[in-house]
Amino acid sequence: MTSNTIDNLFMLCRAHMYSNDKTESENDKYELDFEELKVMIQENSLSAFLYKPVKEFNDKNGIISQEVIADYGRYIQAVMFRELSKNYGIKKLCKEAENRGIRLVFFKGILLADLYPQYAERTSSDSDILVDDKDKEAAEKLLVELGYEKNLEHSKNHVQVYSNNVLDHVVELHTRLWEDYTGPRIDILDKMELSCLQTDIRTMACGIEVNTLGYEKHLVYQLFHIIKHFSLDGIGIRYLIDTTLFVNRYCEDIDFDLFWKHIELLGYTKFVEAFFQICVKELKMTDKVFENHAYMLDHSVDDLKMDLLKVGITKDKDAGWQIMGAMEGYFTGEAKAPKTEIKRKLSMVFPSLDALPKTYIYARRYPILLPFAWVHRAIKFIIRRNGHKEAFYSVSEKIDVGERRIHLMDELGLMRND
Repeated sequence: MTSNTIDNLFMLCRAHMYSNDKTESENDKYELDFEELKVMIQENSLSAFLYKPVKEFNDKNGIISQEVIADYGRYIQAVMFRELSKNYGIKKLCKEAENRGIRLVFFKGILLADLYPQYAERTSSDSDILVDDKDKEAAEKLLVELGYEKNLEHSKNHVQVYSNNVLDHVVELHTRLWEDYTGPRIDILDKMELSCLQTDIRTMACGIEVNTLGYEKHLVYQLFHIIKHFSLDGIGIRYLIDTTLFVNRYCEDIDFDLFWKHIELLGYTKFVEAFFQICVKELKMTDKVFENHAYMLDHSVDDLKMDLLKVGITKDKDAGWQIMGAMEGYFTGEAKAPKTEIKRKLSMVFPSLDALPKTYIYARRYPILLPFAWVHRAIKFIIRRNGHKEAFYSVSEKIDVGERRIHLMDELGLMRND
């Protein structure tokens, strides 16, 4: 990944985000390495978003063959058609929910897609909807009546997953914004009441009138969601685009003093400062986010920037989920950060009770059984790896990947250090 390709990627993003800014499209016009750029675009789920600026760039500079561009265009047409189909499903769901008096609160998804030059350019795998416990049964019944089938394998206590194969649409029906996670940070989030009748708003998103979270509360939720994925498996630069577009659209409506208070309570300040700094520098996010804020970050943001561009730890393997259980205790604030490299590596093999994945509930209840849980994990790893050798991390890879993740999280202030 060359610095020139990274610069070109951000240049193309800016060119599309700010269509009136055409000056950058002349830069480096004979130096674009499309093969390397294409990999980064795909890994960061930006294919639909960047098709137009890539084509415009190529129309001027002729770097990419017309055959390749035509194939790219046909692929994007199919991708965007799927997004239109999902939008139809959401519209139908909203209309019927209104008729039945079921209050649905949308977050992420169409609220962020609405900020894009064309909403179908933001591809997504599902629609996230929050519903009150008292309306959960009625909402699930409605989904079934509209042709959605429950995915029992992926459903959780507080997230029911439904899919409609005809519309190619997946709905995640939440009764809690933070899914089934528990821990000190989740307790803090719970007290913030990010969604409630008093602060939720009614707005238009992708041509549909919906309920959603208040402005600064939605931004707090977005950062929680970003940090969740960053901690457990890594994120790409599309999250930078989502956040930049949201802040630039609603900066006058966001109470940044309240926002930073919430972020400080969660222990997210250093990470958010670094994340925002990249947004400001690379994507022209307004620097109003830092007004009246005492800056804490005391180091370069290059490590975070490169991690985002590489989409964290899942870039080279299909089994990035292997690391998630090992990282959950650090994300929720239950586990403390090991301070040395050797201790971080040992923690991936012999996790403390607080860092032990919650699936080993017997050891959490009876700490004397912790060594048995370590053996249990090792046996499960060997059994699973035998069936997925190519996609699986080896023991040394898992240790190295986990150690780097813990180190980066600690550097960005996301670890409990008390």
